[in-house]
Amino acid sequence: MNTATRPGGPTRPDTPGRMTTLAGMTTFARPTTLASLASLARRSTEMPTSPDPGGPESAGVAGIADAVRAELTDVMRFAHVNTFHPNAFDWSEAATPAELEYLSVVAFGEPGHGAKAAAYIAKELAQLAEIERHVSAVMALAMGELHDLPDAVNHGHELHHALSCFAAEEFQHANTFYRYARAVSGIEPRVANGLFEERLAVFRTDDHPYVKLVALCLSAYVGESVITVFEHRTDALDPDRTRFFTRLLHAHGLDEARHVKVDHVAMKLIHPALGESDRERVRALLAEIEDLNRRLAQSFESAVSAALDLDFTTGNPAAETQLAMAKGFGAELFAEDGTLRTVDEILGGDLLDGGLRELVTRFSGTDRIHTTARLTGALR
Repeated sequence: MNTATRPGGPTRPDTPGRMTTLAGMTTFARPTTLASLASLARRSTEMPTSPDPGGPESAGVAGIADAVRAELTDVMRFAHVNTFHPNAFDWSEAATPAELEYLSVVAFGEPGHGAKAAAYIAKELAQLAEIERHVSAVMALAMGELHDLPDAVNHGHELHHALSCFAAEEFQHANTFYRYARAVSGIEPRVANGLFEERLAVFRTDDHPYVKLVALCLSAYVGESVITVFEHRTDALDPDRTRFFTRLLHAHGLDEARHVKVDHVAMKLIHPALGESDRERVRALLAEIEDLNRRLAQSFESAVSAALDLDFTTGNPAAETQLAMAKGFGAELFAEDGTLRTVDEILGGDLLDGGLRELVTRFSGTDRIHTTARLTGALR
């Protein structure tokens, strides 16, 4: 069993100054760890800065201000370099016969299922594109509400800058994934109701914007983790990134790695600073968001299947694995004491049934998702 760190793995290299290239773009890696969050949290408690004029658990929010702002500064340091634009791709390569056979290997583990694999991936990325567009909109909504509620955390540019980058990148992801879904499927991947107004209604409440931001980050986190597992898989199958789909997921992952780190700030710093009633509201909003996501998934599956007259989920190992991972991560996200766990904490936990860990390593060839990936053997 090879446990060496994968060079240039899809979780972004953890060595400062490490560079990779994508379509002529140079990308720099910057490590961020949960240990650094803990250290910053201790410093923040010792060195409060800006005054807090009030709000839910204002003392708690003031106590994490330095940690949040310093961590977000670090996360976004190379956001202008580690990113992509859809114009950087040669879209004529997206749906070649060889590319469709590669999608078959990604989804089914073998060639010969190109049409079903393309339909499955088109459905998943179109669905994700719509959700990412929603994320951008409601993140902007929460940012607008924060304007009227200054405190020690949103004092200065750090939080506004991080959320602005996050929202803008999600919009670009939606643009890119919708384009890819059209290219590989040959159809217009739309549903009768994208549930956009329903999504906005979830966030048009009297909850504090931090409650909404934490719920939003949690709703995105599981999906971000699942697509990162797929990125690991394509990187293992195509380590030189010769295939369009591998490069697409790698480019998307440049932004996604930062988004995950923003999620970790929300999970490990902001969520613990909320009061009990606010943490309960986080879970209530999260449940509503997840219900909308499930409804969108069903709508996109029905629409794509009907448009192509194709059943692309039955007997599809990738679809089965994706669903199992999403359920497994979601079920373990909250610990028994109500604290939040990252997916790598879940996978490394002593109480975890080994089935989820085995599923991830068997599918992706790695034993970690957002921390340094290690090779664990052949994919299945």
